[in-house]
Amino acid sequence: MERTPVAAHAGCAGCYAGESSRRGTSSAVAASNALIREAHPDDAGRIREFVCGLSAQSQYLRFFATVSPPSSGLLRVLCGGTGADILLVTDDCETVVAHAMAADTPVPGGLASNIGLVVADSWQQLGLGTLLLSTLIGRASRRGIGSLVLDVLPSNDRMLGIIARRWPEAPRQRTRDAIIISPAITPWQAASGSAVPAVISLARDHKTRQSGDLRASGRAAA
Repeated sequence: MERTPVAAHAGCAGCYAGESSRRGTSSAVAASNALIREAHPDDAGRIREFVCGLSAQSQYLRFFATVSPPSSGLLRVLCGGTGADILLVTDDCETVVAHAMAADTPVPGGLASNIGLVVADSWQQLGLGTLLLSTLIGRASRRGIGSLVLDVLPSNDRMLGIIARRWPEAPRQRTRDAIIISPAITPWQAASGSAVPAVISLARDHKTRQSGDLRASGRAAA
């Protein structure tokens, strides 16, 4: 597959919920709680370290190229410099372990939210990607957005599976590099997603973890 320049995909080009062979090996995963919150201007250093810490596979599935270290332009986009809705998940040490963004873009008939997300390799397969996707959808709906744009590499089986389960009938367009999926936001999806900021508790029991579920604790963040 030909790699597309990062400049063409600097916004929300890729969604990557993540598959990791290192599941459960990181001390970070042992933490019981994490914080989902909006990004702030002073998060630039944390986001840069997060991107640099991603494996080449995770970078490629999210950005369609390896981007370590991120360029100043890409870092600006990831920090919300273009007005996108940016969410972070941070651990107990305030290290970024997941990044998600939604940029509202014109489409025939209105606006759609172009979504991209990626989870740190050692935090993958815990449901963070699913949680972030649901939260971004709920926030987009509250902005009056009725549909999404999801650019996914054909090799990204995990994200394609998540999308297929949520939107089995969503229109798909195959380009040279990606599959562009344009689902409508359903009323049920519009009402989903965690409040932000909020402390989330990683499910500990094996059955729940396999289902990719995360439980929100219900505690408001300070």
